[in-house]
Amino acid sequence: MPNGQGPHVLLTGANGFVASHILWILIDRGYNVTATVRSQEKAEDIIKTHPDWLGKVEFAIVADFTSAKPFDHLFDDSKTPFNYVIHTASPVTFSVKDIQKEIIEPAEMGTTAILIAAENHCGAALKRFVLLGSAVSVLDSFEDISKPGKPYTEKNWNPVTAKQAIEHKDNVLGYNVSKTRAERAAWNFMKEKSPTFDLVVINPDIITGPMTHPISGPKSINETNQFAIANFIDGTHKEIEGVRFPFYHFVDVRDVARSHVDALENSAAANQRILLISGLITPQLVANYLRKNFPELRSRVPEGNPAQLLPPGW
Repeated sequence: MPNGQGPHVLLTGANGFVASHILWILIDRGYNVTATVRSQEKAEDIIKTHPDWLGKVEFAIVADFTSAKPFDHLFDDSKTPFNYVIHTASPVTFSVKDIQKEIIEPAEMGTTAILIAAENHCGAALKRFVLLGSAVSVLDSFEDISKPGKPYTEKNWNPVTAKQAIEHKDNVLGYNVSKTRAERAAWNFMKEKSPTFDLVVINPDIITGPMTHPISGPKSINETNQFAIANFIDGTHKEIEGVRFPFYHFVDVRDVARSHVDALENSAAANQRILLISGLITPQLVANYLRKNFPELRSRVPEGNPAQLLPPGW
């Protein structure tokens, strides 16, 4: 049983890149935490990585988070009612064969499933549902970023569609669709069902930073750290020219995690979309930083043009 004496929080996808940082903060702040993972092995991996968490978190196995049934059982079987839900479980991979079935549907169905179960089983005890969204739900995937544009706000929505992603055979576009549709599904649910709890969506841009989730080798590196940093070290990019990022701003994973936990009990966050953006990230900036701060990597990191921080044409 978890030993936290604070409010009871359900955290989904607890072995993920962002979720592992959220779990760390929840434990540190004394919350009573139930964390979902897909298998007992994944729960054991978390404790092997963080032995001091033993006894401070209770794990629940949810192998299929696209169905409400596992969450029905989870909510019913909980000895104490949940006061908050933080939902992070969603596909974050750019290596798939079927964009619709492997990226878009699981994200949208998973968000809807847990919201339905929460409404049906949690009652008035559940105060808030916090969803890990993404800035890709806000930013326009087809914007010409070489030209000046209008500032984005939380009122903007990405117009990208599943048809466009599939026709382009673009998994990154597919991810953008998945996050947009999952978030829209959450807001539509709130509008149609008017549950007793409220909703907060955290929308960070490219998330980078230290990894605290279970790591078994290079393949365990999360997708954003992989394309934004690791690909410049492992030989994927032999030169800077031609390298493109889907978007060009980042936010530290520790800030993202802290925002989720802070949002649990902050009344000002109720029913808000919250964009998180820290600073500029470009291929040349990444290469410059790596070469300056890790001189032992200089032979592996392409030099590019250190003075040309922005992509050509900007």
